[in-house]
Amino acid sequence: MSRAILAMVLLIAPVSALAANWTGPLTVERAFTEDSDLIVIYTVESHAYTSGCSPTAWVFSASSDARRSRVWATVLTALTTGQKIQLWYADSCGTWSYQSAASIMLHKGS
Repeated sequence: MSRAILAMVLLIAPVSALAANWTGPLTVERAFTEDSDLIVIYTVESHAYTSGCSPTAWVFSASSDARRSRVWATVLTALTTGQKIQLWYADSCGTWSYQSAASIMLHKGS
């Protein structure tokens, strides 16, 4: 019985580890905010990290105005300097079937 449970844990653990992760480096092509907590980011690189989601469109839902401002500043920095970003994603599509992002990381250099 314990071997069966161990085998199930070993099979399930890698799948759950893939459910949320950092993307590879992404180039911001364009972005916008709307009259809500959403920040929408379009990237040059095309990869659907989550099945069924748009491969170049991301939606970031901020939990506060301060956080939204920090994310927007990071996106604008990447857009104007050409620096790449990485996004922390969960295994779900957001608004308009765009990939959902929860955190953003800016890379020094290109």
